[in-house]
Amino acid sequence: MNQPIKNLKVLLVEDDKDILDLYAIAFQREGFMVYTASDGQQAIEKFHTKEPDILLLDIMMPNVDGYAVLKEVRKDHKKYVPVVMMTNLDMENFSKQESIDQVDAYLIKSNFTPSEIVQKAIEVLKLNKKIKN
Repeated sequence: MNQPIKNLKVLLVEDDKDILDLYAIAFQREGFMVYTASDGQQAIEKFHTKEPDILLLDIMMPNVDGYAVLKEVRKDHKKYVPVVMMTNLDMENFSKQESIDQVDAYLIKSNFTPSEIVQKAIEVLKLNKKIKN
């Protein structure tokens, strides 16, 4: 287990419970403290109460979608939290939303295993100096 990850908090936002569980297990195995949300409203609430170090955010969700969550997360200019958008939408659909410059990484879920998603999150945390290289 990686020592620097021990105290890092991840908020996983995914409306498919099976996928959410797989991601949660993968992050827990690496030593992350894991918080989950199954819709955008829950995500916004947990973002403010749990203060995660990184946010993995699905785009297509019922009620409040990932774009709205991202907008809310980026309102606080004093504290930057890295965001990894996860979707099965292609990049062209995403860039039309003009949010691409607001995220640290963009992953097509079907192209990555849960452990690869964890590794990508760790890369993003290193780039944002939340984990020492």
